Amino acid sequence: MKKPGTILLMAVVLGALVSAWVYNLIRSKERQVEAARAAAAGDTIELVVAAQEIPIGARIEASHVRTTRWPLDAQPDGALKKPEEAVGQIARTTIEKNRPVVGTQLVSQGVGLLPMLITEGMRAMSVKVDSVTGVSGFITPNSRVDVLVAGKPEGRSDDEERSKLILQNVRVLATGKSIEQQDEKPVEVPNVTLLVSPEEAEKLTLATRQEPVRLALRNFRDEEVVRTSGMTTTALFANAVPVVKTSTGVSRPVSPGYSVEVFLGEKSTRQTIN
Repeated sequence: MKKPGTILLMAVVLGALVSAWVYNLIRSKERQVEAARAAAAGDTIELVVAAQEIPIGARIEASHVRTTRWPLDAQPDGALKKPEEAVGQIARTTIEKNRPVVGTQLVSQGVGLLPMLITEGMRAMSVKVDSVTGVSGFITPNSRVDVLVAGKPEGRSDDEERSKLILQNVRVLATGKSIEQQDEKPVEVPNVTLLVSPEEAEKLTLATRQEPVRLALRNFRDEEVVRTSGMTTTALFANAVPVVKTSTGVSRPVSPGYSVEVFLGEKSTRQTIN
């Protein structure tokens, strides 16, 4: 008769063998299932995707990206494979959630962002603005403005000031200040960078030869283009009524009234009739 210790040892060994066989069987079935899934879905590769929407100009942090399996035959050119390749970079375009992160969508942190905001076919042009516009703060990046200029047109015999609305619904890319020498002293001059077409840039170049341009802020929803003929000082004050002070010191408007011209021999006088 076998000893109880021997029987117990044999039971333990047999249980271990059975457990190993069951484990190997299960793993074999799992590998078969995974192979079947891979065959059905095609080959895949691990890519970096956006864990959330990454807006343009944002510095990418570790929480902004993750890795996932992506069909091998559908991977974009230049797609990143490791999250650390994206972390610390700047998004030059908006990257939608769960979309692969591509190297051409990123720039190094030290690179300026302004060139990325210039749409194809457009130009960025900075102009000096008046001090009121520069310090008021009501014009900010992405604002929409109209551009006005005032001055004396060259080649005209009259010396009359004129103003004109030259550009409309122009997007503001950036605002800032530059340093210029005025009266042999450095002075901060406010400037605004506008997104314009090449033709608009030509107009703006001529406009900057006058006094600092003026910007009129528009409503974001207002895209209507209006036609204006401009304004002159004569037209501006066309309806102004002259004012005089009476003997009592009270100001009163002067009535235009009527006048007649009286001839006395070779002399003539004009008499006003109120």
